[in-house]
Amino acid sequence: MKTNYLVKLSALILLFALSSCQENNLDEVSKKQGNQELKKKSLLKKKVLVVGFDGVQFEKISETPTPNLDKLTLVKAYAGGIDNTSSEQKTSSGPGWSTILTGVWVNKHGVTDNSTSHISKAKSVFQLIKESNPTLKTASVVTWGPIHDFFRDQLNYIDYHTNSGGDENTVTGAIHAINNENSDFVFAHIDNVDEVGHALGFGTSYNNAITKADEQFGRIVAEVEKRTNEDWLIMVVTDHGRGIGGYSHGGQTTQEKTIFVGMNKSGNEEFNSYVSNTPNQDFSGIYGNVAQTAIVPSILTHLNVSIQKEWQLNSTSLVGNVGVRKVMMQNSNTIYWNSNSSNDVEIYKNDSFVASAPALQGYFTDGSSSEGGVNYTILLNGQTGSVAFNNSKIIAGLDWNDLTDNRAYFFRSDNNYVRYNKLLDKADDGYPKEVNNSTWPGLGAYKDLISAAFKWHNHKGYFFLKDGRYLRYDMNNDSVDPGYPVDITNGNWLGLESYKNKIVAAFKWDNSKVYFFLNDGTYIRYSITNDSVDSGYPATINNSTWPGLGDYATKITAAVDWDLTYCYFFLDDNRYIKYNKSTDSAVSGYPKEINSSTWPGLNN
Repeated sequence: MKTNYLVKLSALILLFALSSCQENNLDEVSKKQGNQELKKKSLLKKKVLVVGFDGVQFEKISETPTPNLDKLTLVKAYAGGIDNTSSEQKTSSGPGWSTILTGVWVNKHGVTDNSTSHISKAKSVFQLIKESNPTLKTASVVTWGPIHDFFRDQLNYIDYHTNSGGDENTVTGAIHAINNENSDFVFAHIDNVDEVGHALGFGTSYNNAITKADEQFGRIVAEVEKRTNEDWLIMVVTDHGRGIGGYSHGGQTTQEKTIFVGMNKSGNEEFNSYVSNTPNQDFSGIYGNVAQTAIVPSILTHLNVSIQKEWQLNSTSLVGNVGVRKVMMQNSNTIYWNSNSSNDVEIYKNDSFVASAPALQGYFTDGSSSEGGVNYTILLNGQTGSVAFNNSKIIAGLDWNDLTDNRAYFFRSDNNYVRYNKLLDKADDGYPKEVNNSTWPGLGAYKDLISAAFKWHNHKGYFFLKDGRYLRYDMNNDSVDPGYPVDITNGNWLGLESYKNKIVAAFKWDNSKVYFFLNDGTYIRYSITNDSVDSGYPATINNSTWPGLGDYATKITAAVDWDLTYCYFFLDDNRYIKYNKSTDSAVSGYPKEINSSTWPGLNN
């Protein structure tokens, strides 16, 4: 019995060994086949198709048949930049498509709205591709022509581009780029959903437009799928969400900021996982999702274009290696990011290396100070994440109203100035500019000393300097009057001499009074009629003398008269207060942040 048992046991062991050997062989064969497939795929020519669906609300896709989009993985994403920072931008098509095609927010590309007067200040993905690898062929086919207007000085980097004039023509053009032009990167823009939204809002017609756009998308993809000897990354994205009812957009609401990004690839951690602990939890934590800025690095990564830190791209790629995620300012000098990597990150400030830190640390505090625009770029695994801000302060405002020029001029602590169009409510293109003797004849030597400014009457403006002097500026001749600057004395500014080194802001109130604000939280009322300080001044700035301004008495850095009803005060923390002269009180809800929505272009 014992012998039989041993024989049976030996047979079972032998059978198990043979079975294990066969399984191992099968595993090895399977592994080899998998590696061969990966190797084969890696040898395929890599190409990218990005289709932009204008104005498609993410939540509406599930309400209507979209068999072609359903083949992709779609995730929630966000547009509109980070609220209350210099990256905040309108949820409009101009800023949205500019971000999608540059990988940066408005504080870098400068397209603040849909006006075709704007030209992107940032390099487009087309330029980045062609400068990195001139052999790669690019194409862009758009229904909404202004997209190409924003990049009109970069069109030479697009081998095939056309404003189609209609979505059906866009489909035809995209297929032509894929098959006839043999393009390596194709961008196609489909517009009609947005048009239907503006006309009819959400509803059956809007959903039908989404279904039609999906069918058009499917026809483009069908041509890609025929090209089995190429490895295509297919991405879809929209430029903005929509407001209540679906008719409009442009604001900073959760629905307007909510967009989507979709891919035919599985994606990396940035694509597949939400970050719940970002410093900014506004809009129900929307900033933990994919950012609109992630499209460009994903395109470049798939095309094997090495991402350079000097490009200052805001987000890591959604495919391939993942860099730091959700880079943003946690406070005025601390940069936050999210990472599970055990490697170190390299931190660059305005493209210069400043430090290394463990990626898992998740933050860096900069002990140094800088004036003006600052960009931090965090480099990890060949990917970048960037955040930029401008810490310059508004130090003076000069109203320049006349019959032909309804503008104001703002002077900043970085020695630049901005010309602001009051009718269009935005900075003129091409600003900021440096204060020098070409832009402001006679003022250049004193740009570091400017502390306040105001317009005395239609053609004379006054600049007050930190050293107790002032200049008179002739607006007709556009130059400082001869003989200036001169000291502030009781002979030229009766009653002001004792306070000449304390002036931080000034503005004229209804042609009869000038108010000077001092660095100790007091103010002086000056009579234009009597050309002297009124009796009883200086007085304390409080909520009785200046209702709503009292808590900010020592924070004021500039003031400007705006119109018959309002004036503005600017504070040392880059906020501002709107003041109603008719009610003699600050407007409710202020102070607010100075950003690209409240003062477009002022802090670029």
